[in-house]
Amino acid sequence: MKYFIPAWYSTEQWWACKLSPYYYNQAETAFDDMISLMSMHRLNRQSFEVIVLNYTPDLRTFLHRHDLFDVTYWSVFDDIQGFKHRTPRAVDYRQLNWPAGTEFLYLPHMIRAFMSPEMYANIYFDQDGYVIWIEVYQNEILRYRYVLDDRGYVSSIVYCDVSGQSQYQRYLTHDGAWILQEDCSDGSVCINEPFHHHFEQTHYTSMSQVIFEYLARYRDKAFNATDTVIVASDVRHNTSISNIFAHYKRCYSVFQRRPHETVAAIETLDMHASWLVDTLENEQRLKSYQVQAGLKNHMMRITPFDAQPMSNISSQLHETYIGVWLDGLHTEDIMTMLAQLEAYMGQDDTLRLTLLTKQKSVVALPQQVQLEIEAMNARMNEDELSEAVTELMKEKEPIKYVQAKHVPFELDIIEAMTTLRLVIDLSKEPDLFLQICCLSTGIPQINVRATDYVTHEANGFVLDKKTDLNIALDYFLVQLKNWNHSYAYAMKLAKKYASDKIIAQLDALIEGDYHGA
Repeated sequence: MKYFIPAWYSTEQWWACKLSPYYYNQAETAFDDMISLMSMHRLNRQSFEVIVLNYTPDLRTFLHRHDLFDVTYWSVFDDIQGFKHRTPRAVDYRQLNWPAGTEFLYLPHMIRAFMSPEMYANIYFDQDGYVIWIEVYQNEILRYRYVLDDRGYVSSIVYCDVSGQSQYQRYLTHDGAWILQEDCSDGSVCINEPFHHHFEQTHYTSMSQVIFEYLARYRDKAFNATDTVIVASDVRHNTSISNIFAHYKRCYSVFQRRPHETVAAIETLDMHASWLVDTLENEQRLKSYQVQAGLKNHMMRITPFDAQPMSNISSQLHETYIGVWLDGLHTEDIMTMLAQLEAYMGQDDTLRLTLLTKQKSVVALPQQVQLEIEAMNARMNEDELSEAVTELMKEKEPIKYVQAKHVPFELDIIEAMTTLRLVIDLSKEPDLFLQICCLSTGIPQINVRATDYVTHEANGFVLDKKTDLNIALDYFLVQLKNWNHSYAYAMKLAKKYASDKIIAQLDALIEGDYHGA
């Protein structure tokens, strides 16, 4: 059996709840290597279990959003609180035990319940319509926050002091008794006396001690000697997990969005485990560390994202859309590239640019870039028509030759790819998910760095310092034969990164049969 331990953690206390109302603009995707690898195993009917270490009252709806609702999981907080597996159930806030005469006011982002002249409650919802918080205010000061589980339980209560600051949080059992109390100032945890027998101590200096105590207990109860643990490498849990599972096969997945840029971060990796890395940059960094530390453990670089056939309608469109990836580039580099592309677009009025960014919203792009986009559109829309014709065409909508698009989530990138004819990513480390999407759709890519997913003059073009961007553009946009060859080559290469192939390579790495590092 494989056990996956993800790192879906808060940026503050790693075990803390990440729940937030639906209108909080979460520009960071939750999709990661663990979700992708588990999805591949599910697709290929491979058995596995998820171990969730952090406090996640919305776990079921989270898994559902990523098509993992029916997976087997063990949640440490469910075990502590005694919650059983149950289908999500939305709470009807009107059926709660409100004081007589409570009136509800429906606001754009919440519902406010007026209980008395001095007291009211704000009711917050998540993106799926489930009640997640009920905050009670007295004389305009926050006094309590009730945190609701997606199965209909009141999961915990945050108690606030007279100034409205969080004082302590009590985690409840299914029948409403509190079992843990966490001090919000120093992070210490005390156990309610009736539940002392469930724990090894009555007081803990931090919640992490409670979590890893229960994890070790679950290991003793559920694990067999041949089981494997696949861990999302994260400096906040690496050492504890390597100690707890020291006698089991272990594989640590190093992922681009969980940085391991310092030696101190790399040192938290289990030196006796296999390492799975996603990018060439991560691989080079870890190989260098292996040499310095004299390590002999196996390491493999492969995408955690599988290539699946995706549609592309670029050949059916009159306009030719070129996708340009902005992330990883300095403003000066973007400006230089836009100048080159504008000159190139002057040769063909059907060319369009779609500027893609995952890290920032469009309005957060450097002002210089935003102004240049506006200026490019204005220049390209200039007509040398007579004044009479211009007067007749006043109502004509200007053409958007250059358009910026924010693609914070993987589905946004997939949607953007459907109309693109070509993708340019001139960053030092090409975006991995973007490259896999190009493989899946057969779109050629222009890069400045060779990768496993692009072969020069086959399904892409790798620029060197001597090669002009125009040459690469002409290669695929002027010669239809080259574009068709790229499409066929990409489809063939994509089979190498199908989910069953990735699982087979992962299994070989874990069993020690992989000799690529």
